[in-house]
Parts: sequence; C-alpha cells; structure tokens
Amino acid sequence: MLSEGYASQGQDVLVTRLLGEKIYASIADDAEDIGTINDMVVTSGQGISAVIVGVGGFLGVGEKDVAVAFADLDWAERADGSRRWVLGTTRDALNAAPAFIWTQSEAATGPAMTPAQEQEQLVEGDPNATPIDPTLTTDQPDAQPTTEQVDRTALDDFDESTLGADDLRGTGVYGIDDQQIGSIGDVLPAAGGGIDAVIVDVGGFLGLGAKPVAVGFENLTFSSDTFGNRYLFLNTTREQLEAQPTYNPETYATDRASQRMVIAP
Repeated sequence: MLSEGYASQGQDVLVTRLLGEKIYASIADDAEDIGTINDMVVTSGQGISAVIVGVGGFLGVGEKDVAVAFADLDWAERADGSRRWVLGTTRDALNAAPAFIWTQSEAATGPAMTPAQEQEQLVEGDPNATPIDPTLTTDQPDAQPTTEQVDRTALDDFDESTLGADDLRGTGVYGIDDQQIGSIGDVLPAAGGGIDAVIVDVGGFLGLGAKPVAVGFENLTFSSDTFGNRYLFLNTTREQLEAQPTYNPETYATDRASQRMVIAP
C-alpha cells in the first residue's frame, strides 16, 4: 500500500489551505465575511468533522470560536471561476452560537505546565488511573459530550432524494447497534439519473487506511436531528461491511454486482 503512494481525490483539501481561510455568507461580490477558519476537529474514521471558526473581535482580539460541521461548508465556485468557502448563515448567527471550548485547552485546564511540573506530575501520578477522555464541549451547562452512538428516537426520517451528492458526503454511517461504523466518502450517480450507491469509508484511523465499500442506494434509511445533522443507518455490522469487496472506481462498472452491497429492508 505504501509503495503505491496516495493520489488526491476531487474532494480532498489540504489542511494548510483551510487554516486562515475566510468564510462568506454567499458567493455574491458583496457577501458578508462571517468568520475565519482557526482550527479543525478530526474524528476517527471520518477525517475532518468540524472546523473552528473565529467570529467577532478586531484583529483577532476578542474573537469567539464556534464549531461548524465541515459538511455544512461549501467550496463554492463564483462567476469569475474563483472559489471561496461559503456557509449559509450570518455573522450575527455565528456570534449567537455557543462558544467552542476544547477541554484540553488552557481555557478549560488552566495555564500550561513547565517541563519540571510535567515531570513531577508523571512521577506522582497514578499509573493505574483511567486516561482523561478529551471530549468536546461548549460553554452551555446542558451540553453533553459527543459519543459514537446516537439515540434514534430523537431523530426524524427525511426524504434523501431531496439531497445532492455534496449534501450526503460526510454523513455518519451507523450499524444495527446504532454505533458509528463509518462515513459517506463519495456518491455514485446512476446511469439513468439519481444515485446508484454511496461509498462508505469504514475502519482506519483519522481517515487513514479506511476501506471504501459501495452500498446500494435502495433500502437506505436516513435521519436528521434538530440541528440539521444527517445520519445513515444500515441494517448491518462493521464486521459485515469490512468483509465486503473494496470499491474500485476503475472496475466498478464491470464488477458492479460483486462490489455493490445491497442492504436488506
């Protein structure tokens, strides 16, 4: 695998191209500049799941960080052929959103320790203690840590035919136990229009080494929450998904029957 290297895909984005990029409310010439990408959140098996947008303040002073789902950003093309990051909201709406706080940051844990203090803590620490889970939180007292399991009773079904390929990419994929088992990395169009299959990236770590599996678009169950986050539930397990043939874009057309997994209703 290493000898083959990595060939960039059409949806790939370099981290260095994201940091410091401005986000606009639309592609219009007079569109409002609503914030700047300051950081990113990387999720196991999914890659970049959110960007941290700095909003408000002046020259970076008094700026507020807000987490925005990466799937909600659009790398939109303008009339002159240039591109910009677009988020369908306003600066005021971002300002009103909960502030993002990473629990490992100084704001949550206090000033950073000196090397001597770190060594002292290592010496005096309990070697059997459970490691701290670096969960994400906001400044809202009722906010709960994010987990890989979802409560389906709190979700609503929706008509996936109303969404395009860009809307579906990045959607979390969940198995029969409602645990996340992957995410939609790509969408394959059908010859006669519509969608033939979604490519589910399963396994791997931080988006590396994930296995792409083609899953037929029929019999799929999509849901969404009150915040507009989308979920795909499959009547299968991670192990069954990983046992499927790897999706190969070069041979899929001729080997569709064996590469394409059809989910039972």
